[in-house]
Amino acid sequence: MSQSPEKTVAIFVAVALLIGVGATSSLFWDRGGEPGEEVTRREAPELSVPLLSGVDFELSKERGKTVILDFWATWCSPCEVQMPILDSIFKARGGRELTIVGVSVDTDPASAVEAWIEERGFEYPIGLGDQDLAMRFGVRGFPTLIVIDPNGAIRTQHVGILSRPDLEDLLDEIAQEAPSRG
Repeated sequence: MSQSPEKTVAIFVAVALLIGVGATSSLFWDRGGEPGEEVTRREAPELSVPLLSGVDFELSKERGKTVILDFWATWCSPCEVQMPILDSIFKARGGRELTIVGVSVDTDPASAVEAWIEERGFEYPIGLGDQDLAMRFGVRGFPTLIVIDPNGAIRTQHVGILSRPDLEDLLDEIAQEAPSRG
């Protein structure tokens, strides 16, 4: 029995929305359950990706900074909600103590990803990754934000949309824990 193209599209959209809602409500926090509880954090894997700007981003060169890696794709609707939040934080806080890099896992050519970014006006750096890279970082859905502390440890891994206030609170918490940089 064959379905109409409209019904197939409707089913696909419904499944995608359910997956998006599930991913948005699923948190994978690497934080202790009780205040003051010791948490064992894991070292972030090495990452080197070409940026749309033409240079390479190397995670190892960012030691001493908090780094947010945003694994995303152009076909991901929740990603399109998360990215303006990251862009606004990048404009407000990016620089000496914070780096934000979007890692596209699209199979489309770089030119298509670049056109998609330009159309939306995002300014934070975008790198070109792939599914293998995402799997090395344990990415299970999109978007996935991975926050790496200045010591190179994965502090938080969040699947779905993370609000600006929650992300700002986490960045403030990490900044308070980091030794003063004079």
